[in-house]
Amino acid sequence: MFPEFEEQPPAIPTFSALRLGRDPDTPVPLLAVNQLSSGLKRRLFRLLIPPTLLTHFRLNPITWEGAGGASLVTVQAEPHEHLLRLTAWHQPDARDPFYFLELADNIFNGIDINLLVLSDPDSPRYYTDRSLEGRDTLFGTIHRNLAEEERAMQAGLAPAQIRLGLRASRLVMEGLEWFAAVLGHTALYLEPLTYLDAWLFERRGCAYISGRRLMQEIHQEFQPDGRLHAALDGSTPFRQPEQWRTVRGRAWAIHDGVLAAIDQSWNGVRMAKRVGYMAGINTFPDALY
Repeated sequence: MFPEFEEQPPAIPTFSALRLGRDPDTPVPLLAVNQLSSGLKRRLFRLLIPPTLLTHFRLNPITWEGAGGASLVTVQAEPHEHLLRLTAWHQPDARDPFYFLELADNIFNGIDINLLVLSDPDSPRYYTDRSLEGRDTLFGTIHRNLAEEERAMQAGLAPAQIRLGLRASRLVMEGLEWFAAVLGHTALYLEPLTYLDAWLFERRGCAYISGRRLMQEIHQEFQPDGRLHAALDGSTPFRQPEQWRTVRGRAWAIHDGVLAAIDQSWNGVRMAKRVGYMAGINTFPDALY
C-alpha cells in the first residue's frame, strides 16, 4: 500500500525587480513579468501603448483614465500565466476597443505577438466578425459573413477588419521593441493573420522565419501571365480582375481561397522582428495599398 497524495504542479519561480536588475541581459519571460507588483507592471506596460494614441482619445497616458475619470485600459497579466493582454477603449460604453494586444511566451524563450488590433472607433462598423447565424467567424477563418465582407471591402477595409485601422502600427511596433529590449529579448515573433498583415510587417522591418517563398510565389503568380491572375475571374466579389494590382485586393482574393489555384493555402507563415534592425524585405515591389 502506498500513501495517497495529491499531485502538485511544478513550482513557479518567483521574481523581483531586484533579481531582474542583477542580470540585465538575460531574456525575461512574461511569466516573470506577471509576477511583479501591479505598479511595476503598469510602468513596463506603458511602453506598449503609444502615449499619442491614448491622448488622441483623451486618455491620460499615465493613469489610463478617460476624461470622466474611468479607467479605460484593462490588463490581463496573472502571476501564473505566460500571457499578457492589454485592451483600451475610447469611452466606457464602447462596444469595441480601439487597441488590443496579446503577447505570449513561446517555447524558445521568446515572446510572440499573438494579436494586435488597432481600430478606429469613429469609423463605421462592419460585422465581418459574426456569421449570419450569429457565430464568431474567428476573423473569417472558420465562418464567413459574405455580405458584410463585401461591404467592408468596398469601404476600404482589409480581411479580418471590422473598422478602419488607426495607421498607428509603426508607433506600436516601436513600443514593442522597447518592451522587448527592456526585458532582454533580441527579437519578437508573429504569425501574420492575412497576406496584408505579412506585407505590413515587412514594412515594419520583419523577416520571415517561414513563408517567404510562398510570398514570392504569390507575387509571381499574380502577374498577368500567372495562375492567380487567371483565377481573378469575377466568379465572386473578391476575385475581380484588377485586384492583383493592390495589396488589399490580393488579400481579399487570398481570404476567398484563391491560393487553391496554385495548390497552396494561407498557413505556415511566421515572421520575426529583430530589435533595432530593419530586415529590408519586400515581396511586392512598388505595391499599392
